[in-house]
Amino acid sequence: MKKLIPLVDQYYYQQQKHEENEKTKVEILNLKLETSKELLKKLRFKIRETLFLNKDEEINFFKHIKPKISADFINYSTQIQYHHSKPNSTNSILKTYLKNKLKKLESKKRKNLEFHRYYKQNSNYFDHLYFLRENKQLELFSADISFYLDSEFYTSHDTLAAEVIAYDLLTNFYKKEINKLKNITSGVFNDSKNFDNVALTWTASKTDLVELIYALKVSKAINTGNVNIKDLIVTFSKLFNIDLPNYYKTYSEIKNRSKQRTKFLKKIMEDFQAKLEYDDGI
Repeated sequence: MKKLIPLVDQYYYQQQKHEENEKTKVEILNLKLETSKELLKKLRFKIRETLFLNKDEEINFFKHIKPKISADFINYSTQIQYHHSKPNSTNSILKTYLKNKLKKLESKKRKNLEFHRYYKQNSNYFDHLYFLRENKQLELFSADISFYLDSEFYTSHDTLAAEVIAYDLLTNFYKKEINKLKNITSGVFNDSKNFDNVALTWTASKTDLVELIYALKVSKAINTGNVNIKDLIVTFSKLFNIDLPNYYKTYSEIKNRSKQRTKFLKKIMEDFQAKLEYDDGI
């Protein structure tokens, strides 16, 4: 068991480093997915040469350690699939799509509700049946990650344990995506929201604001890019109590600049860098 701990510790360290990577969300998810897959493969081979000191150690590995990594694998692969297959349509349609995803998760949970409760309540009276390799029941496996398993690397319920953990991770993910849509909708379409009372005033030029809005749109920093430019213009106009007429023309003027097209973005980057250096005492 001691031989496995450094691998697991390194795994969580590496996943944290991926979070700090300046890549797109999907690219980071792919890195995380690959890291999970690689660790499962390493553990699969390590487990053949590792002797657990006792049954409690074996139960701990197959009840807690391996399922968390397997759950990451399920979580990352499902999120990647979502980003590739989600409808590029209105917020209302996307919200319905997300709610259907939640319903499917809940339906899958109900099929194994007793075990879900057992695992979530941290019960242990059936652990000797569920998490020791001597008690295998292949029919309980889902197909999600069975490709990475062999006769020495599974118990009858460790994959189900991973699905319980993944259920929580994915439920949280889908709910966050829905909340993002709600926030955007309330900011754009809810006329009862009184932006006039917000004490925020845009003091740079209107061209600078249009440059920033387009940058946020193409970088997918807001709602993963699933919002049209007009909605963003309306939202920022209300937020800063400013009119942005002919924003397409303004964008064309930005695009036709002979020097430094992203003038405002460069300025705020330099200003922020100067602030960081000042705070560091450089």
